[in-house]
Amino acid sequence: MSAFFLGIDGGGTKTLARLEDSTGALLTLKAGASSLTQDLDGAIQTIAELSRQIVARQRIQPGCVHLACGVAGAGNPVAAEKLRQSLRKLGFLSVEVTSDAQTSLLGAGAGTPIVMVAIGTGSVAMRLGRDGVIRQYGGWGLAVGDEGSGAAIGKSAVRALLWELDKHGKVISPLCRQIMREVGEVRSQILPWLQRAGSREYAALAPAVFAHYPSCPLARDIIAKTAAEVDRLIRAASDGDALPLAILGGLAEKLRPHLHPDYQRRQIPALGTALDGACMLARSTAQKLSLHQPS
Repeated sequence: MSAFFLGIDGGGTKTLARLEDSTGALLTLKAGASSLTQDLDGAIQTIAELSRQIVARQRIQPGCVHLACGVAGAGNPVAAEKLRQSLRKLGFLSVEVTSDAQTSLLGAGAGTPIVMVAIGTGSVAMRLGRDGVIRQYGGWGLAVGDEGSGAAIGKSAVRALLWELDKHGKVISPLCRQIMREVGEVRSQILPWLQRAGSREYAALAPAVFAHYPSCPLARDIIAKTAAEVDRLIRAASDGDALPLAILGGLAEKLRPHLHPDYQRRQIPALGTALDGACMLARSTAQKLSLHQPS
């Protein structure tokens, strides 16, 4: 019986699924958001329905398919297990659920040793070491982590706005003037914004910081401190080994020129995507299972 491999990349804006056989890709489908953090039940429904659709379109049975899903929020073991159980009920030959950070790591290095840093709304670093061990650094969320991220940049800008208002009774920098237009001009407007703001709302302010660089000293300071936090992530994930470095995410290009020169020199273009990594994981799982089957 021929085996098939289904890779899924689920995130906060879209979900991609690709079905492959031994010769390569057969079909790719796209659906809406599937972050386990933002909407657990909705994400599970989206991923399960996309999995059913792609198998049905190719007219194959789930029992012939090894599935691997890299999805945002899978770092929460309860959420990941709930998704895993739902997918197993569909009858797939095997089911792997992991974080989109891990599938991004596998894709970026095509399965070879590498350090991958993803900088977008949040931030995380991953290393696939020469010993084959995968480790994660960061990715703890905005409340206590996500240093070097778009959300952290926005938070720094809002903090600067509040300080200017407290100290001077008005805004004095061009950047804070723009931030004020987004979050409110007086305490009675700003406090409600602060109460409802999450990572996405703070990250939406990051473009304003870059728009005022380099003319605004405050923007220069925020970007310099943000780059230093990314440098720290890279340093920790490297652990003294100058592995190839791939920097991914919406802020990768903007922050790359501000990183330490050593890290700029180590950077390589990503060899593949998170979807590539998910398909690789599905194939790897199939290979491991075949090795443990009685001959």
